[in-house]
Amino acid sequence: MEKPIYKHRERVKFRGNGQILEGVIGIVDTYGTMEQNKEPSYDIEVGGADFTLYKHIPESDILGKAEE
Repeated sequence: MEKPIYKHRERVKFRGNGQILEGVIGIVDTYGTMEQNKEPSYDIEVGGADFTLYKHIPESDILGKAEE
């Protein structure tokens, strides 16, 4: 398995719930999760103080770094 491309606290754009979202990586699962272990996955915080946490987003669903 490749090393994760993205790092903790990095701002990214990703596919989630059928839309393109932008958020900050809260957790990097280097070896994937119990659901899949083919690629790294990430838990991503979307929003401000009352953020929503999108869990286990596979690296292939991340579109790239978001502009700051």
